[in-house]
Amino acid sequence: MKFTSLFKIGFIILMACQFSCRKDFNTIKSNGNLSFSKDTLFLDTVFNNLSTTTKILKVYNNSKNDILIPKIQLEKSDSKYRINVDGISGTEFNDVLILQKDSIYVFVEGTIAANETNAEMVYEDKILFDPNGTQQHVNLVTLVKEATFLYNSNNSDFEISETNFTNTKPYVIYGNAIVPKNGSLTIDAGAIVHFSKNSSLTISQGATLNINGTQNDSIVFKSDNLNHEYDQVPGQWQGININNANTVNINYLKVLNPTTGLNITNNNNLITIKNTEIYNAAENGIYTKNTNIVGENMVIGQAGKAGLFLQGGDYTFKHCTFANYWSKGIKSESTVSLTNYYIDDIDSEINTPLKSANFINCIISGTRNSELFLDKIDNEPIFNFNIKNCLLDLEKGDDLYNTDNNTYYTNVLLNKNLDFRNTTINDLRIGLNNEGINQADITTATEVPLDIIGTNRTTTPDIGAYQHIDFKTLETEDEEDK
Repeated sequence: MKFTSLFKIGFIILMACQFSCRKDFNTIKSNGNLSFSKDTLFLDTVFNNLSTTTKILKVYNNSKNDILIPKIQLEKSDSKYRINVDGISGTEFNDVLILQKDSIYVFVEGTIAANETNAEMVYEDKILFDPNGTQQHVNLVTLVKEATFLYNSNNSDFEISETNFTNTKPYVIYGNAIVPKNGSLTIDAGAIVHFSKNSSLTISQGATLNINGTQNDSIVFKSDNLNHEYDQVPGQWQGININNANTVNINYLKVLNPTTGLNITNNNNLITIKNTEIYNAAENGIYTKNTNIVGENMVIGQAGKAGLFLQGGDYTFKHCTFANYWSKGIKSESTVSLTNYYIDDIDSEINTPLKSANFINCIISGTRNSELFLDKIDNEPIFNFNIKNCLLDLEKGDDLYNTDNNTYYTNVLLNKNLDFRNTTINDLRIGLNNEGINQADITTATEVPLDIIGTNRTTTPDIGAYQHIDFKTLETEDEEDK
């Protein structure tokens, strides 16, 4: 497990300590005229028994006199917070000097033990300045959540004994959690699974994974960094690995900020992925070799490489939105990359062919002029892909990129206005100006009758995972919620 310590940073400000320890100045005692950078210091939301990150409070002396603070202390004698004043650690400090027009730093962190919380609680304390005189204080607040921790002592690979994750409280995984060979894992609607850095979930050969989210209670896989500042930071954990599993059914799953969301290898058994969102993958949203997938109402947003990288296998995607507007550097791959071969991980042999890859009523878009990359080896002339009734960002070309070739393309809309609400935060709902409105294949739409947020699409279906909305309506709703 990870623990931070504010005591490691004390040496940074040892020079400041020289001033605060000097007694050769004419000073006045603190009389309530200190100023603070914040009147309430909100520390991280954390899981039980894990330390918050270190927060900084700055204490100002804006007067023309040097001020001696007789005492600085935490209000609670058994406080779960720790403080560091000008490089010195402790719970109580006497005769702290602040020179005129100067300031000092107070560093704060906390660790609240697991047995002191219910499912969720707010832990509070105060830093008191001159408690026996003209007292001033700064509030300390931390939200603490109960969790189930899954790990071994070395933070390495381990088999999980649980066969069912419930939504009673979050799970936190340290290391690579493995569903063993021929084992099973079922995850209930509303469950939240957090992963520490470099952690992952692996589904072994012959194992079963059932992710049973609902529209109102999605299942969320994300990092164990709970501060909002991490909400859009890619690569905070490794992702989900599936290797020759027996049964994999995924419904209403959100995968946030992994390295690669789903890494699937040699899975000839059908994998179904429905109503699933993957955002801010440092590498790929989904990466496959020789895999059999049916995907419906999938949304894959920003990724450092490809949103969808498919090698060999058998694929059908209906009403999906693959929109990679990567804003954190150079995006090295097209949104959808497809090869008609794969290289075996064991013997490094090249295997062919691609059995099929069908995209129906999908959006494939992003920051590049061409967001579809097709790779065919020379000695394999067959490339079994078909793109039908899709919105596609593509520079039309010869051979595989000739959108007039009905073998590969049917009713494709090239380089049209997509009118996403906000690609920078992966809000890929479409507005009134989207040119795929009522352009989807009706037969396929009836097979997937509801969009990812439950809107009926059986009469006037739009291309992609979402039916269009009026963004002004959302703005009105946002104002009402404030």
